[in-house]
Amino acid sequence: MTQKTLKYRMLLKAFRMLPVKRIMAGTPEKTQKIFKKAYKGVEIPELHDPEISVSRGEVKGQAVLYYRHRKETDRVGIYLVGGGMLKYPKPSQAGGLVSLAKETGINILLPYYPLVFEGSTLTDVYEMLYELYKKTLRKYRPENICFMGGSSGGNLAIGMASYINDRGEGLPMPGKIYAGSPGTLLLTEEEKRRAGELEKTDVIMSVKATENIWEGMTGGEKVPEYMKYLQLGNYYGLSDVYMSFGGDEVFLAGADSIRRRLEEFGTHVTVEIGEGMYHSYAMMPLVEDAQEGYRHFVEYIKE
Repeated sequence: MTQKTLKYRMLLKAFRMLPVKRIMAGTPEKTQKIFKKAYKGVEIPELHDPEISVSRGEVKGQAVLYYRHRKETDRVGIYLVGGGMLKYPKPSQAGGLVSLAKETGINILLPYYPLVFEGSTLTDVYEMLYELYKKTLRKYRPENICFMGGSSGGNLAIGMASYINDRGEGLPMPGKIYAGSPGTLLLTEEEKRRAGELEKTDVIMSVKATENIWEGMTGGEKVPEYMKYLQLGNYYGLSDVYMSFGGDEVFLAGADSIRRRLEEFGTHVTVEIGEGMYHSYAMMPLVEDAQEGYRHFVEYIKE
C-alpha cells in the first residue's frame, strides 16, 4: 500500500475528530438545519484575469457563471458541484475555476442549481441543467461539450445522459463526462455489503448518509429509477465516461455495476481508483497524495 504523506495523515485525523460523518448521516431534517444555518445564498466573487473573462447569467431563474477565454475556443465544460443540494458553490470554488479553465484550455459554465432550502427537489435540478444544456448546444457542438462533477455533482453529470434520453427530444449527447466519486444509492446486496466494509475507512460518508441525503434531495417525491441508481441508467448515445473513486470511500461499492451498465450501451469507460484516497479526491486535491488524480482529471478534459 502506498505510504500516505504526513499532511494527508493529519487531514484524515482531523476529519475523524470532526463530526462531518455524523452530520452527513443525520436525518434529512437535521442535516438541512445545519447547512441552512450556514446558508448565505448565492455568493459570487469579483473575478478578474487577463486570459479569462467571467460573467453572470441566468437559466430558469438560477445564476450561472460563464468563464470564457479571451482567445476564442470552441470547447466548453459544465461544472457541477457536489453537496447533495445543500450548498451553492463557495466563492473559493468559483475562483478556482479560473485556473481550471486555463489549465484545460476550455470555457467553463458553473450553474448555481437550486437547493432544498429553496423548496426545490432533484427534478428541479435536472430541469434547470437540461435548459442550460440546450442553451449551450446553440453555441457549441455536442462533441465539444463536457459534463464534469464530483460527488452528487458526479451523479448529475452521468445522470444527465439518462435525463436527455428520458425527455425524448432528440438532443445529442455531450462528448464526454467526468465524474469524481459519483454518488448513487446502492442497488444490490453485494454493493451494500461492500459499502459496509468501506464505511470503516470513509471519513465523510456512510451507507446511512447516502440514503438520508437522497431522501433530502427528493423530498419524498417519486422519481425515475435512473435518478436513484446510476446502475440502471439509459446511456444510449453516450460515447465516453471517466469515473474516479477513492479506494477508501463508500461509493466505490457501486463502481463496477455503473461501469458495466455504461458498457452495455457501448460507452467507453475509464475507471480510476485512488488507493487509500478519500471521497472526491481527484476534484478536491487537498493534499499532495491527490494531485495525480487531479492531473488525470485535467488531462481528460483537455483531450
